[in-house]
Amino acid sequence: MKIIIVGGGKVGYTLAQQLSTEDHDIILIDNDADVLNHADETLDIMCIRGNGASVEILKQANISETDLLIAVTDGDELNMVCCVIGKKLGAKHTVARIRNTDYSDEYKMLKQELELDMVINPEMDAADEIAKMVQFPSATNIETFANNMLEMVEFRVLETDPIVGLKLMDLTKKLPSKVLFCAVRSNNEVTIPKGSYTFCTDDTVYVIGERRDISKFFNYLGRNSHKAKNVTIIGGSRIAIYLTWMLDELGMNIKIIELNKDRCITLSEILPNALIIRGDGTNQEVLDNENIQKADATISLTNMDEENLISSLYAHQCGVPKVILKINRHNYIPIVKKLGLDSIISPKLTTANNILRYVRALDNSQGIAVEKLYKIMDDEAEVAEFTAKNSPDLLNIKLKDLNLKKDILIAALVRNKKIIIPYGYDCIKDGDKVIVVTKTGFISDLSEILEN
Repeated sequence: MKIIIVGGGKVGYTLAQQLSTEDHDIILIDNDADVLNHADETLDIMCIRGNGASVEILKQANISETDLLIAVTDGDELNMVCCVIGKKLGAKHTVARIRNTDYSDEYKMLKQELELDMVINPEMDAADEIAKMVQFPSATNIETFANNMLEMVEFRVLETDPIVGLKLMDLTKKLPSKVLFCAVRSNNEVTIPKGSYTFCTDDTVYVIGERRDISKFFNYLGRNSHKAKNVTIIGGSRIAIYLTWMLDELGMNIKIIELNKDRCITLSEILPNALIIRGDGTNQEVLDNENIQKADATISLTNMDEENLISSLYAHQCGVPKVILKINRHNYIPIVKKLGLDSIISPKLTTANNILRYVRALDNSQGIAVEKLYKIMDDEAEVAEFTAKNSPDLLNIKLKDLNLKKDILIAALVRNKKIIIPYGYDCIKDGDKVIVVTKTGFISDLSEILEN
């Protein structure tokens, strides 16, 4: 596809970086020469300096032949104008990033009136991701498939977990529920585990299954699977507002610690059911006075990565069961994980991944069969969802008899709204939803899981 990205900031650059590796024709438009020089030196894309809302600049980028225009500048209104003009000039599809909470109840109207095909809100998307984590405290990260019937959960193996030292083939005989182990990172190496794999402390593991089976698995590990009730949020950002709205609907008690006086007043007006505390979330005395050790979850959402790290480390030291922090700088994430903080939110990556899924959905309408795709293990593995059809080499054949490529795993099947965690004697049938985990790179069609 031909794709124009307006805005070369964190999200725009991340999108250009990932889409350029998937055989798309990418043009990046930005006013900042330094931003464009960096993109030009590091990516195989075309760069144009100028205003993305300018008719002349868009025509220079051949907007009339463009399949998708993505506007992700820092200005909501500029993004909307870019998309409106782009659509009038012939762009087939448009995506706008709109972040202001004032527009949160108007997305449906904006999409209709401005003919936007997709509206993205990084803060709302990040809040939604955090809300999932809070509801499942034992999980580092959660992704859903098959209309939310299936959950894929990431967790880190602790020294006290009963799976340490066990081979996978022996573990599956002991488990009280059917879950499938999809991927493991051990000593910085990512593998699709086989029966002989032995679990070690600090392994990062992905398992897939129905929610009740995932809960039984974590109970087997001896982990807390109860939802959080008392949540402390540090930093009154946009994400904090969206998250409080979501958690309030779930009946949780929310406390927000924010240093800025005017922001506290605004939060009190917008969030009447939350307790707003004026204070420095990195100050130990403030956190102690607010009984941080009694919180079921703490979520650090200030605009400074370093502040989020400090408050999260102290909460972790105080024994808070669930500690979540926002990190903007991607190169910080491995360091933070080494400190024992696994639940990390990066709004730019969340937004980029959501747009990537939309791009792949457009590809699907143009003949590419992948319906949903997630990158896991820091982009070293992917999880793709397909519908099985017109695949005689795959259908009604026992999985153990399929000649699958190396490092490919059929993780789950969904048939007539029933989840099947497959074994060697199961078969793929016509119309099944098929969840595939792979290390081999992007798979555009289900038939590509087979050796030639």
